[in-house]
Amino acid sequence: MTPEEVKLKVPTKLSQKYYREVFDPAELISIIGLSTFYKREFAFLLEDGNFVRNVSFKTSDDLVKFLAKNPIRRSYVGAVYETPPTKNNTIQKIKWISREFCFDLDLNDYDLVRGCGCQGKEQYCTICWSLVQDAAAFLDKTLREDFGYKKIIWVFSGRRGFHGWVQDKGAGVLTQEQRNSIINYLTLIRDEKRTQAVEKDLKHVIPLRDRILEMVAKSFFLHANDKELKADPFKFTKDQITKLRYNLQKGEQPFSKTYDIILERKQDRDAIFTHIIQHRYPRIDRKVSIDIRRILKIPGSIQDTNGRLCCKVDIKKIHKFFPENAPTVWEMLA
Repeated sequence: MTPEEVKLKVPTKLSQKYYREVFDPAELISIIGLSTFYKREFAFLLEDGNFVRNVSFKTSDDLVKFLAKNPIRRSYVGAVYETPPTKNNTIQKIKWISREFCFDLDLNDYDLVRGCGCQGKEQYCTICWSLVQDAAAFLDKTLREDFGYKKIIWVFSGRRGFHGWVQDKGAGVLTQEQRNSIINYLTLIRDEKRTQAVEKDLKHVIPLRDRILEMVAKSFFLHANDKELKADPFKFTKDQITKLRYNLQKGEQPFSKTYDIILERKQDRDAIFTHIIQHRYPRIDRKVSIDIRRILKIPGSIQDTNGRLCCKVDIKKIHKFFPENAPTVWEMLA
């Protein structure tokens, strides 16, 4: 860990007071269930920088007591195992049973394409924050329509993104290979930090392509300024931009029709579509989704760098949610 990461902004005594007096494990239970709670792995980042895994609790009350007693900076929950994980009975030795199919959307992954000027872990604005809002909305719709999942919970990560939890029973027992196949379907850019190359031909993936037009492309043009639209690869004229703005404002027809009208005489449609994907398409942390032993922050727990709580977010209101909407430990104790 870096020296910056070891710095503590929320005093552990304050955190302990929150977990003792305010924290309700019901939000966590509503996501992971109660019947297998005692077989879950939990993990903790301690005040001294040590990271502890292979911890389990018989009851949620035991978890609360542990959080209230120890100098915890961050709290995580992982998979269900055949027997409760312990220091001597580690997850490497016991049989894995299930883990929700999870997604991690982090604003940092968009640093190369954030055109607003924001960079790093703490900077964001309404323009670049819309990237992770759009990503959550797109993934939620795709997982429901293309894979038939119905129980999907979205949680604010506490800092700069969202965690998606697919709770469907079938999703929990997916193997790493099966999870990898789904992530491959959803991933269009593999080398996100260097080439930014779109590596999938979408001509035969009709549902995904149509959804990109209706959600990703529409959002791109809603957020693009005139300077961007006049530059490569668009090279839009003033009349084209006016027509685009007018159709977006009216919203009387599917955006795909507006898209076709605007690009009617464009010879470089592929370049434009690629540019939109590079700058607006969801960027998924593959390892979080594929690794069946991966841990995620406990919903309702504290993000130690800013004091905000990891809280559930209604997907229907995702575009109205900003980090400032999340309660802080100081507010909850007040």
